[in-house]
Amino acid sequence: MSGASSRLRVLILDSGRQALPFMRSLKTAKHHVAVACGSKFSPCYFSRYPDRRLLWANYFEDPDTFTEQMFRYIRRYRPDVTIPVGDVSAGIVARNKQELLKYTRVTVPELKVFDRAADKAKTMAFCMENDIPCPKTFFPDEENLEDIVVKTPFPVMVKPRRGIGAIGLHRFEGPDELRRHFGALRERYGELLIQEFIPLEGGTQFQAEAFLDADSRMKVCMVIAKPRFFPVTGGTSTANVTIHRPDIQENVRRLLEGIGWIGAADVDLMLDPRDNVPKILEINPRVTAGIKIGFAAGIDYADLHIRLALGQSIPKIDSYKLGVYSRNLCMDILWYLFSEKKARRSAWPPFFKFFGKSVCYQTFDLYDLMPLAGFILGMLKKYASPAVWKKKLGRDLD
Repeated sequence: MSGASSRLRVLILDSGRQALPFMRSLKTAKHHVAVACGSKFSPCYFSRYPDRRLLWANYFEDPDTFTEQMFRYIRRYRPDVTIPVGDVSAGIVARNKQELLKYTRVTVPELKVFDRAADKAKTMAFCMENDIPCPKTFFPDEENLEDIVVKTPFPVMVKPRRGIGAIGLHRFEGPDELRRHFGALRERYGELLIQEFIPLEGGTQFQAEAFLDADSRMKVCMVIAKPRFFPVTGGTSTANVTIHRPDIQENVRRLLEGIGWIGAADVDLMLDPRDNVPKILEINPRVTAGIKIGFAAGIDYADLHIRLALGQSIPKIDSYKLGVYSRNLCMDILWYLFSEKKARRSAWPPFFKFFGKSVCYQTFDLYDLMPLAGFILGMLKKYASPAVWKKKLGRDLD
């Protein structure tokens, strides 16, 4: 930390791997840290850094109970700062921001702004209205679906307007296939959008980790290339590397400042090989799950959150360490097992580059060894279900 404040009581509402570097930074600054855990199998429950581990309801499964527990704790203990670092927790805080501000300080925008970022249709509409590069996007319902099908070249991508990661994302090769499945997908995932397909061959994916001050001025924008995924056709990134892309930074600034964002946002992009332009896919209204790469590159995102919460000035950070290689090792091993030999041989950064000053791991840390055990146990519990494997391998339309 850079001395943004005296000792504070900080509540972190997420217990996944993105919270680990936050807790380490906050404890280095001698703050008191409490973390809400939805399971004893979460990485943060195993970490040495929290002063208090709170076993609350899993907000994916029971957001109402989680919200009740959050309010009960905050009203009783009055933490100085409450930090959500995940999509769901950030949404809960945004919806309850005005009431929470009576007891604690938070780092999320007003609900109207949060909703504009979380809704992929609103994000794409803003990009198209302001000439910010993005895939051509259509907003279908039962009445206009046929018009869209007639006008749109295939293949197309269909995704929920709201969602996390690749959940609900489907590729359709032709109009008959889309017509056949559209109703079921809409019933399952809610409102959908249809986007032109950007070819995967040569279509490198990126993400930009931005941070904006209370006046919606972008102060930080770290750009990351995402060379590997599991499933291998697109899903959770398993390896990331910091790069320099001023063109991406400028378009992300135009988008986030344009919608009035404050705090942390993760913007996903994909390089379109047809015109060599990175195109914005969505805003994730949170820090990325692999935010440890930012700390390794020299950006203390925990300090930025504390400064924003306390109303302090946010320093502008124009440079960060390039070539930092961050790995989700468990998922990267799955990538290796399921990828083609050609992809393994040409992998960049190399799969077998396990050590070095520029290499870090999202969950593993020599100073905090046990969260890796929690992550592995959680993964084993999750992937023990055949239904999860079926979904991960893209067979949920069978």
